[in-house]
Amino acid sequence: MNAIERERWARAFVTAGWLFAATFLLILVGQIRRALAVKQASFEDGVWGQRAEIVSFVTLPQNIVILVPAAVAAVGAGWLMTGAGLDPLPWARQLVRVVAGVSYVAIGLAVLGIVDVFAQSPDRVEGTIAVLNRVGGILIASAMVRVCLESERSMVTSV
Repeated sequence: MNAIERERWARAFVTAGWLFAATFLLILVGQIRRALAVKQASFEDGVWGQRAEIVSFVTLPQNIVILVPAAVAAVGAGWLMTGAGLDPLPWARQLVRVVAGVSYVAIGLAVLGIVDVFAQSPDRVEGTIAVLNRVGGILIASAMVRVCLESERSMVTSV
């Protein structure tokens, strides 16, 4: 694969990565809008507890996994460019940073959701399942942070 093909594939990966990242961000915005629409609490811990749970749904494994292809695409684009001794694409570098940043936000939202579960009723089986699901989301987000930070380090040192 020559340099032109590598750059073409890297650009395709970056475009796909941004589209996956945008998809996750749209889901996050939708959940925030749903949370802000809550006016009366149906939970023991009040309106803010219900809002925290609604927003933390984005951290469930089946939802946060939407961000994984964005991380893979960003890392792949960086690898294609730096593996050939070429300067990495600026948008690939930005995508890696955005995915890592959004993953950090997801970790924070998952922790908030876990705290909310304990505030509601820590003894119920449903609470345990909710906590374990959010821990799964934290693990996925942590994996993306780790890979993205390493990829960015590789992109920066290759320049």
